[in-house]
Amino acid sequence: MHLMHLTRSCVLLLCTLTLVKSQDTCTREQFFNGDLFDSNFDTTDLEATYLSGKQVRVGCNVGYSGFFKLICVGREWQSRGKPCQPKSCGHPGDAQFADFHLEKGQDFVFGSQVVYTCHKGYQMVSRTNNRHCLDQGWDGVVPVCEAQQCRVIHVDNNVQVVGDLEEATYGNVVRFSCKSRNEMLSGSQEMYCDENGEWRGQAPICKEVTCTEPEIENGRVLEKFPEYKENEVLNFQCNLHHKRTEGRPSTCTKRGTGSEWSPTPACELITCRLTLPPLEGTRYDPSSKNKFSPGDTVRVICGEKYWVSTRQDTTAVNTCQGNGEWTFTPVCQEFTCSDRRPQHVSYWYAGYLYQRKLDKTVSYWCAEGYKKTANLATCTRDDWKPNPLCQEITCNKQSYPDADIARNDRNIYRYDDRVDYICKNGYEGEFTLTCGETGWIGDAKCIGRQCKRPHIDKAQITSTLKETYSHNEHLEYACTNNTERVFTVTCEKGVWTGISYCSGCPTADVHNGFVVGPYNDTLYYTCKNGYELHTEGWWAEAKCNDGIWSGLDHCFVNNTCGEIPVIPNGNVTPRRGENNARITCNEGYRPRVNSLTCHKGKWLPKESSPETICTPTAVPCNPPPKVDNAVVVGSYQKEYLSDSEVTYQCRDKYVVLDGEDTIRCNNGQWEEKNITCTPPTPQ
Repeated sequence: MHLMHLTRSCVLLLCTLTLVKSQDTCTREQFFNGDLFDSNFDTTDLEATYLSGKQVRVGCNVGYSGFFKLICVGREWQSRGKPCQPKSCGHPGDAQFADFHLEKGQDFVFGSQVVYTCHKGYQMVSRTNNRHCLDQGWDGVVPVCEAQQCRVIHVDNNVQVVGDLEEATYGNVVRFSCKSRNEMLSGSQEMYCDENGEWRGQAPICKEVTCTEPEIENGRVLEKFPEYKENEVLNFQCNLHHKRTEGRPSTCTKRGTGSEWSPTPACELITCRLTLPPLEGTRYDPSSKNKFSPGDTVRVICGEKYWVSTRQDTTAVNTCQGNGEWTFTPVCQEFTCSDRRPQHVSYWYAGYLYQRKLDKTVSYWCAEGYKKTANLATCTRDDWKPNPLCQEITCNKQSYPDADIARNDRNIYRYDDRVDYICKNGYEGEFTLTCGETGWIGDAKCIGRQCKRPHIDKAQITSTLKETYSHNEHLEYACTNNTERVFTVTCEKGVWTGISYCSGCPTADVHNGFVVGPYNDTLYYTCKNGYELHTEGWWAEAKCNDGIWSGLDHCFVNNTCGEIPVIPNGNVTPRRGENNARITCNEGYRPRVNSLTCHKGKWLPKESSPETICTPTAVPCNPPPKVDNAVVVGSYQKEYLSDSEVTYQCRDKYVVLDGEDTIRCNNGQWEEKNITCTPPTPQ
């Protein structure tokens, strides 16, 4: 476009108007220096000046596009349309296994440049790694990246391989193990191909299981070897004030594909530890630490219902020992009594732990033959109280003036023991007492024999008059033919004594017997069957002297049990007038009972046979051992008392060798002597 040149040839008026208008122009320099200018414009065809009202289209440089007009209004430029913008090339294209970035420019437009970078483990195989945005689009092609490949690895045949050793690329992992269970892997357990195409790790081999000498902090190996075979034990020692972490010996052990010392040989500082915070019921003094060195002490303090060290202590001083152990477990334990049923307790309610805690009480029952010593059993620090909970029921011997013990005569009796009594002469009856929980059970009763009121000729009673009189009751009489003559009779065991007569002797009455006579003031009498006299013989006589029978005796129950049994190794001495006999044992024996009593036709005690009444004070011996060509001097015995001796006598012309011919019984065993009778020496 060209600005119009002023026509030089014009009329004056027209020329004047033209000159006036020529002053409203816009210049090229004005555009260059103004705000509308952009270096992307192509200004090569712009003229120096333009008249007002002129429109000028401005082009774009190569690589830019747009539609832009300049309009000269008065003396200023105005614009229409869009300024020049760089052309877009679009996305440059993604490369596999690579990333790109804008090396130049802010967008994918004319003039920008992108650079591609391969991912880790990949390498660029294209000639260039960049692309430029040109007027016609991106130059070149998208670059190509390929994975790095590692070289081939060769291993021994006894190595088990999992993975590809020949065509491994970046990221591939190969794992190794030994085919034999008796071998271990030396080298890498696994290898992988890195980003540079190099194998990471060392190609392994399989060899015999061995361990190397370990480094032991605060300890040292005592026997050093270049290597240790499988199952060998490491001999090591810890430094002073240190101890082995594990009590078990450290052994060379195959572990996985390799080997290790198991347990790991290690030494630790010898300390004693406390559980912090402590268990319930336990306090420590000092309480500020939980780790102590050997020789340090700590006081363990327990609550009321706890114990420590011994069941009686609620506090104790504990010392850390050189082996790292406390002198006793430094923990308070809640006090509980034993759940074992005490002796002679038949049943109780102490089966649950709650019932066995300190100061708790439980109900209980005693076994038969025992009685409770308290209503409840109480758990104390000395176990269950009272102790014992059950006491054996016993009864002391009970004596009665009117009765004798017929069976089971002892000083102390146990529960349910029975004692038979028989009433003495002058009394009637028999009874049995049983030892019970509250003492003797039974009715101890003897009825005294009574006397009927006697009739005495020419005498009258001056005292109380009754039909019968009890033992020791008295009657006073006075003779009617001589009032000054008075006498008193007494009822003794059913028989009147002291009877006098006002003339002659009275009619005789023998209780349990009968009389014959009198003949010339002599009365003869004997006893009924089952009774006997105190005197010798089976009859007796009485004389009438001054109105009183002299020699008149009572009849007593005779021995209806038959012959008194023979007591081996003892003697039986009958007691006159009584149905019992005293037992005396020979020297070296002692009696199990002191007497025999005839009761209801049987000699008592019935629970003992005569052979077992006299028992040896020591274990007797059987007959002595036999000695060839010899006999024992003395009569044969089934048993020999302890400390007794026997002497052997050789047959005629035989002699005792070494002079030994006597042996002694020692508590059931004969002395062991080599008694030998040798034949005579030939002449």
